[in-house]
Amino acid sequence: MTTKKTTEIVGEIVELLTPLESAERARVIQASLTLLGDALPISQSRAGADGGSIAADGGGETSVLPPRAQAWMRQNGVSLEGLRQVFQLENGSAEVIGDVPGKNKKEKTYSAYVLTGLSKLLSAGSPAFDDKTARALCESSGCYDQANHSVHLKERGNEFTGTKEKGWSLTAPGLKRAAVLVKEMAKS
Repeated sequence: MTTKKTTEIVGEIVELLTPLESAERARVIQASLTLLGDALPISQSRAGADGGSIAADGGGETSVLPPRAQAWMRQNGVSLEGLRQVFQLENGSAEVIGDVPGKNKKEKTYSAYVLTGLSKLLSAGSPAFDDKTARALCESSGCYDQANHSVHLKERGNEFTGTKEKGWSLTAPGLKRAAVLVKEMAKS
């Protein structure tokens, strides 16, 4: 057979897959297994650490959440049903469908940015997002205040970092806040 150790082969495969997005990785792995005659459903190949997979049913198609999103769910006690109350999970995307919580436009703006980061974690496996997407959620939620939007972002605290130009990313406190928001929104 081969003289390479399994760990060496895994290292090479990881190196090849690293530049790809999560969905592309899944397609490459699925295609490779098919060519080898060992095809497994993609939901099994991306199963959670406990052996089960977390899937969102999207109109007949199954969209498996990225492993990092699954880990976030486990760490924060967020259920798939709770996510479905807040996001439309379909075809590898996660779109906010609930009302953005907050007492005023400033709080709603923070919540919109945190939820945007969470939607990217759920769809792409990374909580990084662009300002345009978050701003669009603010506009559709009625919390966009053109005169004060940039001021609100300067006073954002530690829940997300970045800039309008380079993009944003949720921090650990932001990911915790995202879990609180999902639970709060799922209840209402």
